Amino acid sequence: MELIKKIWKEISVFGLVLVVFIGLYAYRQVTHVELSTITQDKLEEKIKDKDSFVVVLGSDSDTTTSSYKEICLDYMEKNRGDTIYYVDLTDESDPTAYIQETFDTDDGTVPSTIVVEKGKLKKQKTGALTYYRIAELFK
Repeated sequence: MELIKKIWKEISVFGLVLVVFIGLYAYRQVTHVELSTITQDKLEEKIKDKDSFVVVLGSDSDTTTSSYKEICLDYMEKNRGDTIYYVDLTDESDPTAYIQETFDTDDGTVPSTIVVEKGKLKKQKTGALTYYRIAELFK
């Protein structure tokens, strides 16, 4: 009888620990947000597929882009239904020319926030935007 009580106690402690870990994992999934980082090839594929999306083009080596990514994360924490894609142009030899050619635009400033509708450029905002300017893009 003592053996059964001891086994039951071990199982219940293990079950409790398991429930706590599952709860912590679920909490992290609910509260944690990230920018969806995509490659340049994936970006071009989304344009060819005529998708609608918002993308930030920047360089991880640029401090302006790094602080702007934090603002984007703040926005996404409060607006979980919206997705912002991020393309790192650090390895691109001429990011300005890449932005101009890819989106057929005159401005190629890094960082750039671009709204694409059905594969075509709808809006482009250059530089780091404020939280409220990002919210305007999703209206």
